[in-house]
Amino acid sequence: MKKFLISLFAIMLLSSGVTLYGAQADMSIRHESYTYNLVGADEWAPVPAPLPYRFVRSIYARDLGIDSLISITEIVYHEGRFFITNGSSIVVLDNELNYYRSLTYAQSDDGVQYFTNLVGIFITPEGEIYVAEPDQGRIWHFNSDFEVIRTLGRPPGLPLPESMPYQPMRVAVDLHGRIYVIANNVFEGIVELNPDGTFNRYFGVVDIVFTPMELFWRTIRTQAQRAQTTLWLPVNFTNLTVDSDGFVFATISDAAGGESAKMLNARGENIMRSPNEEMSLGDMEFNSFGINIPTGPSIMSIVDVTEIGVVYLFDTNRNRVFAYDQDGYLLFAFGGSGQRQGTTSSVTGMTVAGDRLVFADRGNRSIEVFELTSYGATILTAVERQGNNDYIGAAEAWQQVIGYNPFFQYAYLGVGRALYRRGLYAESMHYFQLGQSVEYFSMAYQRIRAENMSYYFDMVVLAITGIILAAVVFRLLRKLRLRRIEKEGAI
Repeated sequence: MKKFLISLFAIMLLSSGVTLYGAQADMSIRHESYTYNLVGADEWAPVPAPLPYRFVRSIYARDLGIDSLISITEIVYHEGRFFITNGSSIVVLDNELNYYRSLTYAQSDDGVQYFTNLVGIFITPEGEIYVAEPDQGRIWHFNSDFEVIRTLGRPPGLPLPESMPYQPMRVAVDLHGRIYVIANNVFEGIVELNPDGTFNRYFGVVDIVFTPMELFWRTIRTQAQRAQTTLWLPVNFTNLTVDSDGFVFATISDAAGGESAKMLNARGENIMRSPNEEMSLGDMEFNSFGINIPTGPSIMSIVDVTEIGVVYLFDTNRNRVFAYDQDGYLLFAFGGSGQRQGTTSSVTGMTVAGDRLVFADRGNRSIEVFELTSYGATILTAVERQGNNDYIGAAEAWQQVIGYNPFFQYAYLGVGRALYRRGLYAESMHYFQLGQSVEYFSMAYQRIRAENMSYYFDMVVLAITGIILAAVVFRLLRKLRLRRIEKEGAI
């Protein structure tokens, strides 16, 4: 069965013209789309899939009537507006991605202050705007009309040497007003600030993982040399956001430890789910060497989370998007590197805006717009219904997904889970088998066995009770007969 699936995948791969494993696509091919199927106990193989998003258009500076997008860094969407940090300005676009307004300075108590290099931007549910300006060591806090509420400079109590500049790069705010900052020169984790801007703690600390070569060099360095090695460590976190439930999602630049993204609870613990230990975020099969092509695992650099809990991660290594549901199952992966339509070059920001996925592409100096296809929309509908415990609706949507892509194992698992939750265990086992889920197949089998045992146990108990009663009645009748015979003999 395993060889058959691999051969079928190879045939589809050749016939579709899709390239995987980091290989460069032919110039006539659009960006690729695929999922991963389990083909053994712990082996995964990429399988081509329909496009979940289709390219719509590229937007350049001339289309917006501004000078350039060469410094575009971040893009977020909030209530019909797109907010972009572009060098020393904030650019606002309307829902149709037309130019709305821009700001190059702010009026504060200290007078007019012109922006320098703006990087991260975050919008709270109430519409308040936080913007990181690393060169000035501050975070701007605006209301929805871009009136300054306050500026947050170097946090009081931050355990960072005074000689080292405080440079906030990315910012996010949770439901309680706590502020999370990814700062340059800070290696201990995300800086968590109290609502008043004072330092609280380092949040979601990432353990440093050294390669064998690095460990060797550390053993031969002097104590003074080892003390300086922290200056050479990369920034662990690269991007973050907060979902509607207040959980912090963050991407990590160095995935050598196996965690390229985290979902952090209030204690700073990673609670990102995964179906099994063998499944990792990003590409699970990739090339380790090559010429003029990316090598190695995925490098997640951007994260966004939708209202239904779907996590979008952008892989900077190969310019691909990976989408996962709340249980950590891969829904789709697509993307490609280049300057042709439908590909991206150097993405620095990504936002989900309804049925659109919009990228800030510094490499192409553009804003790239993609729109959900029927295939992608049906997957998200199935996930939403599944999350709302609409099992019948979820099963119907997953069946439609199978119609689009009969090689999508998770769709079969989705139908099976819906049937399982409705108590249709025998029917669900068929779909769990197609979805290659040993765990759920075993759960359904145990349910059926328990029902059978309960049914036959009742039957056996009833039969044994009947036999015992029959034996008691027989013995009683026999005793009465013997007594009658004894009485008649005595007479």
